[in-house]
Amino acid sequence: MTTPKQPNDHKKTKSKKGRGGKGSSSLIRGLQGRMESCSNAETLNDEVITPFIQSLVTVCDARGYVLNVYGENCNLAITPGDHSEPLFQLIEAYLDEANLG
Repeated sequence: MTTPKQPNDHKKTKSKKGRGGKGSSSLIRGLQGRMESCSNAETLNDEVITPFIQSLVTVCDARGYVLNVYGENCNLAITPGDHSEPLFQLIEAYLDEANLG
């Protein structure tokens, strides 16, 4: 018998650049190829980025994960519930303060 997940019952995953297995390099090449074939940012978003993020969200939600992927030039956070808007506001405020927005 399994216990239903509570809102705060989740795994926290943090990933750093370079922690991929053998299959990760072929995945990277495949994604880069698809991304490079997109002629503009709108097509890139519609055909690669949005479907990829939707897949991540689906898998993370199903497993109860809170995911934070930290890179040298970017962060990707997938959180439970309705946390995306507050995080967006924090990031926008930071970018504005740093004169990057």
